[in-house]
Amino acid sequence: MRVVLDTNLFIAAYFNRRSSSAKIIDLCLRRKHELIFSRHLRKEAEAILRNVRAGGEFMEKIRKLFANAIKVKPTRKVFVVREDPEDNKLLECALEGEADYLVTSDRHLLKLGEFGQAKICKPSLFLKLQRA
Repeated sequence: MRVVLDTNLFIAAYFNRRSSSAKIIDLCLRRKHELIFSRHLRKEAEAILRNVRAGGEFMEKIRKLFANAIKVKPTRKVFVVREDPEDNKLLECALEGEADYLVTSDRHLLKLGEFGQAKICKPSLFLKLQRA
């Protein structure tokens, strides 16, 4: 299963190591799912984690996560989310990486429901769907 993770999952995982977001990151680390990312998404995740002063063991986990993930370079620009144009880079990544899921807590993305072949859902729903 190929997944794109919104940067809000990294923050949630940092502040709550038992959260659905943390469990999804662990599943990707254990290669139960293939993480798809772009340079922009990685830079944003790392910058946000630096801003909250995440460090040590957690940042090492995130570095390993990206080292084992599939990096894509989106070639198609999309302009679907007008309320928050920055969210479009997640859609571009999902499209380029042929992701099955885009996991997010962002309401602008969630209201789309799906984009291309990717289903867009919250972390808790993603985990429920994996158990089903």
